[in-house]
Parts: sequence; structure tokens; C-alpha cells
Amino acid sequence: MGSKLSKLNVFQGWKRIKEWFDRVRQDRNVIVFLAFLVISTGFWFLNALRKEYTATLSYPVKLVNIPEKQMLPEDFKSRIEIKVRAGGFVILRYQLSNTFLPLTFDVSQMTSTSSGSQEGVFAVTNEEQDRIVGQLSQGMELIEVNPDTLFVPLIHTSTAKLPVRVKADLGFEKQFLQSGNIIIEPDSVELTGPRNIIDTMTFVYGDKLTFENLSDTVSTMVPLKLPAQVKSSVKKVLATIPVEPFTELNLRVPLKIRGLPDSLRIKTFPSEIQVSFRVGMSKYESISENQFQAIVDVTNVFAEERPNRLKVRLDRVPKHIESLSFSPIFVEYLLEKKR
Repeated sequence: MGSKLSKLNVFQGWKRIKEWFDRVRQDRNVIVFLAFLVISTGFWFLNALRKEYTATLSYPVKLVNIPEKQMLPEDFKSRIEIKVRAGGFVILRYQLSNTFLPLTFDVSQMTSTSSGSQEGVFAVTNEEQDRIVGQLSQGMELIEVNPDTLFVPLIHTSTAKLPVRVKADLGFEKQFLQSGNIIIEPDSVELTGPRNIIDTMTFVYGDKLTFENLSDTVSTMVPLKLPAQVKSSVKKVLATIPVEPFTELNLRVPLKIRGLPDSLRIKTFPSEIQVSFRVGMSKYESISENQFQAIVDVTNVFAEERPNRLKVRLDRVPKHIESLSFSPIFVEYLLEKKR
């Protein structure tokens, strides 16, 4: 319904325009009036351009030989403005074509200056008027150069080699998991940029990775996220996410006692816990109960309010396992003196 109404509106609009043109063609007075209006406007414009005007034009500046370990701020505009007097045709041509060649300044030869925390160099632009006038057309008069002194702020730079980090939001098919850390190649990059930025960085981060339903190892190029004016030896790194099938394992791990005086002995019920976890098939054979350490700290047994049960904690587990759980979390105990 909406589509039909839209087509109908377009048709009616086109019909009205066509009717208006038909009336104009039939009324010669209107045609004559429009023709004279266009001609008179053109003559007025041409006559206006013959007059002399004062205008402000943008003049490009080129900076060369910037010292090592220094750079220009990102927001620095390499332009000056000149005020000129000339005929309208000449000014219009320059405004449309922007044909000025850049005014070149050798930064290493400019005068150093500092104001508070800002350092830089400067040059008196009024002293460059002869070079500017040399590019002006005949009949164009230079009135003023603005600013009269060109200040060029300089930033100290620094270089550092920093490790790359990539965050990921990953989803896997059933019976699959990530079998190791994400591999980044290269794992570190060399950065160059403003010292006040480089000195505060500890890592270089890449775009976040998002994958769903992974069932195999995947590699992808990841763009680096760099602060303004910071350049890197590479713009992208290769990130590889290792994926493999997993199996579930259950192991029995004996409890170790801490904080027990030599004059006492203790028995826990049970004396071991059951640990459950997932592990990739490639690491299945290398996992054993010796890689786990389950601890019971009995220090609080000697407090005024003796607990009825002791809490178990896992102090050591192997790498690259997932969904780890164990039971029981609390064990009962019997404390005895040694004979």
C-alpha cells in the first residue's frame, strides 16, 4: 500500500512540473523575461569582477629538516594568510585554483623559543614578503601577511618496543575448546611517537576478536589500535586461536596438611578430593594428579572457636584446563596427640 502511494505522489509531482513547463512554453513573455534576467545577471557579475577588491587568501607553508627526535603536533596547520588587493577576476581565479607554491621554511635554521611547557621555533613571515610577491600575478598587491611571526611547536618523540595484546570473545561448538593462549605474530612491535604518550604505554592492543561456533584452529589479521601520532613498525598482526576437541577427566588428589605442630597428628574425612575438569586431547596424556595440590590449613583449629570442618583449597593446577571443579569443599577431621 505504501509503495503504491509513493509511486502515485511521484507521478502527480512530475505531472505538475510538466504542466508548468507547458505553460511557460506557451507564454512567450515569460520566456523573454527569464532570458533577459539571465543575461542581465551575467553582465552584472562580469561588471562586478572588473572592480578592485581586498581579499584574504590562504597561503601554503612547507616545513623541511625537522630535527630528529622531534615532530609537529597533529593539529598544526601549515598555512598562513595574506591580504591582497586586486581585480575580482584575479582573486576569483586564485580562490578557485589555489595555485600558490608552498613557502618553504628550514626548521633547523629557524630560531628556537619556549613558553612554559611548549617548545618550538619561529620565523618572521614579514621577512618573506619578497618570496610571496614573486608568486603574485601582475596587478595583485600584497597588503599584509598574517601572522607576522610563524611559530612552529615541536614535540619530543620517543621509541619503544612493546608487546601486543588481543582480547577475544569466543564461542565453541560442543566438545571443543581453546587449547592454548592466542598466538600473536609478531608478539611485539616498535612504536614511535610523542614521548608523553609512548612513555605511558605498556601494551599495544589490537581490535577485539569475536568468533562463534569454533571447531578448528583459526588465524586472522588484527589491526592495531594506536593513539594519535603514534606510528608502528607494522599496522596488523596475525592472531592464531588454537582450537581442539576436549575430554573430561576426573582425578583423585590427596590432601596436604599445613599449620600442624609436630606434637599433633590429624586425620581428614575424606583424605582426598575428586577433581573434575576439561582438557584438550593433545594434553590428555600429560595430565596427572601430581600436577594438582590440594591444601587443608589447620591453623584455625587452635582458635577459641574451633571449626567443625576444614576448608579445602587448590593451590596448584596445570595450565590449559577448563571448567575446573572439585569436591568436597569442606572435610571433617580428627585431631590427636602423638604418643
